[in-house]
Amino acid sequence: MGGFPASVQAAYEQHKSAVFRRCQTLLKDAALAEDATQDVFMKLAANQHRIENPRAQLGWLLQTATNHCLTIMRTRGRSDSLEARAEGADGEGGGDQGPSERMTGQYEARDFSRKLLEELGTVSRDIALSVLAGDEERQDVAAKHKVSRKTVTRKLASISARARQLLTRKRDG
Repeated sequence: MGGFPASVQAAYEQHKSAVFRRCQTLLKDAALAEDATQDVFMKLAANQHRIENPRAQLGWLLQTATNHCLTIMRTRGRSDSLEARAEGADGEGGGDQGPSERMTGQYEARDFSRKLLEELGTVSRDIALSVLAGDEERQDVAAKHKVSRKTVTRKLASISARARQLLTRKRDG
């Protein structure tokens, strides 16, 4: 990250692995994750004046990585949708479902996940993405947020309960 202030370079060296893991977990593609990681640190360089507390830097980076990856996924979803439509027109859909049913299911799952994540506070959202996406252990997440491992477990149980409520409402509604 040459040409950037020393504080951004230091943040890159300290946090690049965590940001990359978050991007890799969300995007499921190492090359995209590497590009996304670089983009996140470019955003840090442009916004470092907004982060007053150095201890909040990792949280900001992970949240920015999550938002950036979700944007990439939405964009990629749109292009995947076009490809699925083209395959459907050629009669080359795979599986038991046609392209439109697969895309509907993907959009429903994405909308459900987005709605659930929007309802969560910043800490709960970060805990959910860190633990449930599988890139961090509960004790590491607890240490990062200065809470107990039991608190992380309780937050995950609360998130799971809320997800069940939303699913029940959707099924019954």
